[in-house]
Amino acid sequence: MRTWTAGDAVGLALRSWLWMAFVTTPAATAVGAAWVAAAKQPADVGGALLTVLVVSVPTGIVSLGGAIAATPFTFALGQLLTRCRARRIVHVTAHALLAGVLAALGLQVVIALWAGSWPPTVSWALFLSVPAGLAAALGTVRHTAPEPATTEPALAADVPDARPASAEGSRARVASPPDA
Repeated sequence: MRTWTAGDAVGLALRSWLWMAFVTTPAATAVGAAWVAAAKQPADVGGALLTVLVVSVPTGIVSLGGAIAATPFTFALGQLLTRCRARRIVHVTAHALLAGVLAALGLQVVIALWAGSWPPTVSWALFLSVPAGLAAALGTVRHTAPEPATTEPALAADVPDARPASAEGSRARVASPPDA
């Protein structure tokens, strides 16, 4: 049974952060900004592009701290799932849910500290949890991918002869004295 190591947790957190910072957050922001820009008359394409930059870059930087903070939780979840021999789809789903919940909670804390009141209203936290969960799912799929099989052909000398021995050959080997 393969064990889940701290290196696995760090690798998964880093891979998930890369997906979030460079793919899922910019994509989700672009969809949201395009939706808002399309609703305006005339469409505000420049504003949409600026929104993608203004939201994606700081989110990517702040989410690196989130990835660091999530590493112990990722390690604990990986240990638990490895011990109970969960299937790969369970790993992907569990890590995606963990990332989404941690992102939503982390953003709720930031909003509460910024606003100076508790509990804050649920707003951007749920919006951030979707790209975070998707990034974790993609990172987990890529991190837990099976190793590719080697494609080197085996040499004939390395492969044992798997043919069944004939009865006469077997009797001859048993009856003949060993070579000196």
